[in-house]
Amino acid sequence: MQLERVALFDPRSLFFASAVLLALFALSLIGEYSDYKQLTRFDTAELDVQVQNHYLKTKENKTYSVLKLRFGDKSFYTTGSKHWRDLSGRTLHVRVWTERIGFWDYLRGFYAHSVVLHVKPDLASNVALARKIAAQHEDAMMGELYGALFAATPMRPQLRQKLAASGTSHLLAISGFHLGVITALIYALLSLPYRRLQGRYFPYRHRRRDLFVIAATLSLGYLLFLGWVPSMLRAFAMMIIAFWLYDRGIKVVSMQNLALTVALLLALWPSLLFSVGFWLSVMGVYYIFLYLRYWGDRPLWQSYVLLGTWVYVMMVSVSLWLFGTFSLYHPLSVVWSLLFTFFYPLALLLHVSGFGGVFDGALLWAMGHLEVHEVTLSSPMFGLHVTLSLLALWRRRFAWAALGLGVWFTCSALYEVA
Repeated sequence: MQLERVALFDPRSLFFASAVLLALFALSLIGEYSDYKQLTRFDTAELDVQVQNHYLKTKENKTYSVLKLRFGDKSFYTTGSKHWRDLSGRTLHVRVWTERIGFWDYLRGFYAHSVVLHVKPDLASNVALARKIAAQHEDAMMGELYGALFAATPMRPQLRQKLAASGTSHLLAISGFHLGVITALIYALLSLPYRRLQGRYFPYRHRRRDLFVIAATLSLGYLLFLGWVPSMLRAFAMMIIAFWLYDRGIKVVSMQNLALTVALLLALWPSLLFSVGFWLSVMGVYYIFLYLRYWGDRPLWQSYVLLGTWVYVMMVSVSLWLFGTFSLYHPLSVVWSLLFTFFYPLALLLHVSGFGGVFDGALLWAMGHLEVHEVTLSSPMFGLHVTLSLLALWRRRFAWAALGLGVWFTCSALYEVA
């Protein structure tokens, strides 16, 4: 007889965990406020920052450079001359005017006037990797696309807009799926040699636990290499918590697990409250768990197709409200997501072997035939869909209502661009 896995919290332990997390969140906020006061102690501050993105913007017939800069786990924007060479990935020593920076601006990201005092020659490790990847592609847009996929480097607004209109933005943002593939590949590659070594030298070891620790450590190294991408940080934390629960016979696929991960990350890094990528990642996992809650008993092959369709329809409202772009190819996101399961490891192996440009022709053809249309969703309608999605935690009929509303959003958008 198979034992049933137990739930993570009972009411008493839930109250205790909530109190601990609230106390941790308060301490983190106090620490953040102390750092903020140190930054704004004088009217100006000198910082070593890393350029996350550098692009040109035109406004009122004036063209200038926009730089997204990162220091510690915070980021902010500044502007400069349009004649600046590309500074992406460079480390700068800058003087920043801080008198207009509020505490909440400090947490969520802000704009500040600055002067570049010195440019250091070294490139950030992920940008250096992205440039090596780009060298395998004749077209700059393809190099940019694969750089985002494997090295989490920023894309130009034009490419981001095309991806949003095609419904494939989530495939390029490194998150749980990518981390899962990487961890699974490491686990599979090490499984056979570890099994042989274990049988000869240390048969007393727990093979599954040891392999997971090794794979998770290497995945953590990749996360540090990329620079703490919020969506991947959420995925990594959830992977660690999920294995810890699984190893102790506690139910893994549950909303309590997701809530614990989100609460713990927010308690440690309050600035994640303002990270769009973090919340998109959380919503994607929430909808996956919601499907499994009500329809997870279906055959595996059915769920493989239905789950992708369900997540797409439920996330359409987010896409239209946030990005405001759509195309006739957008619903094919379901197909691209299914194919991406095979494409991602294949593209990874092709780039490792030096043949990364194999799919460039097909991708450029698809990009060239993509027409981007502006289709927006009002905040009240988006709020209604989110409310129904949350109510679906308690009643299946609300899940059906949210699904129906998502279908209506999709059909309305298709009618508008047809």
